[in-house]
Amino acid sequence: MGVDLGGTKMIGAVVKDGEVVSRCKNPTDPGEGPDAVFDRITATIEKAIAKADVLKEDISCICLAVPGPLDRDMGIMAYTPNLGFVNFPMKAKLENALGIPVFLENDVNAGTYGEYKCGAAKGFRHIIALFPGTGIGGGIILDGRLYRGASGNAGELGHMIIQTGGALCGCGQYGCLEALASRTALSKDAVAAASAGKAPSVFERSGSDFSQYKSRVFADAYEADEGVIRRMIHKNAYYLGIGMANCVNIFNPEVIVLGGGLVEKLGEEYIRRAEKSMRKHALDTLVKDVTVVEAELGDDAVIRGAAYILLDNME
Repeated sequence: MGVDLGGTKMIGAVVKDGEVVSRCKNPTDPGEGPDAVFDRITATIEKAIAKADVLKEDISCICLAVPGPLDRDMGIMAYTPNLGFVNFPMKAKLENALGIPVFLENDVNAGTYGEYKCGAAKGFRHIIALFPGTGIGGGIILDGRLYRGASGNAGELGHMIIQTGGALCGCGQYGCLEALASRTALSKDAVAAASAGKAPSVFERSGSDFSQYKSRVFADAYEADEGVIRRMIHKNAYYLGIGMANCVNIFNPEVIVLGGGLVEKLGEEYIRRAEKSMRKHALDTLVKDVTVVEAELGDDAVIRGAAYILLDNME
């Protein structure tokens, strides 16, 4: 099984030979606390198993893909600020509740691996993936293997600092890629513009409520030629390209995969603008052969990647 634990929803899927045979989706509702979220995880897994018409004994292992840093060996979710888990022994609790072996993985690692095995990065072996959304998740595959780093938590590409003294990031630093090129960064600027009367179409739709500024709102405003929003999106893509250029210079990838809700909704022009910025800022000798592609698997990337991580490491 692959399970994707997100900030707003969770998806559990039974996977056989790399193909999804059943799935179950539920809201995460983190405001109810970690114990309530845990109960929904177990219920989601059990329902997906029931829909697949198999027994728990038929499930060889579960890979739970989670946001934030974790202690993979101990099976502990170290800190997930959007979900409320702090040093939570997820592996032990799930195994006790379900009687099935559990493996924890970072959600963006799983999504990157899914795109590598059966999505946009299939056929490549040196891959960087960036997923702009609420934050910016990153995944790294070097010579066909996930790169996890010394403590198992490599890939925080959204927290490379690209503008000294820039905007405040949720991590507490200033000028991180995430603070300049995520949907959250875009939303902050859009709320200010809308409240000042400079973006009437988005103000009419979302007012000054930050939580209502979803990726679709920006896509619609862009298509409607809302000038100030278009300029914000262009700036956002420009900064994303600088982050991509840093990845090119450090990791020398063959391909960069861009995914997440913002990329899905803004589409080809957004990707091309980010790529143009990347090629402007990266070393010519390294960037000339880099391919930039849009992620293909959507919600399936994490659950299929999680399952493939198990299949490829079953020993």
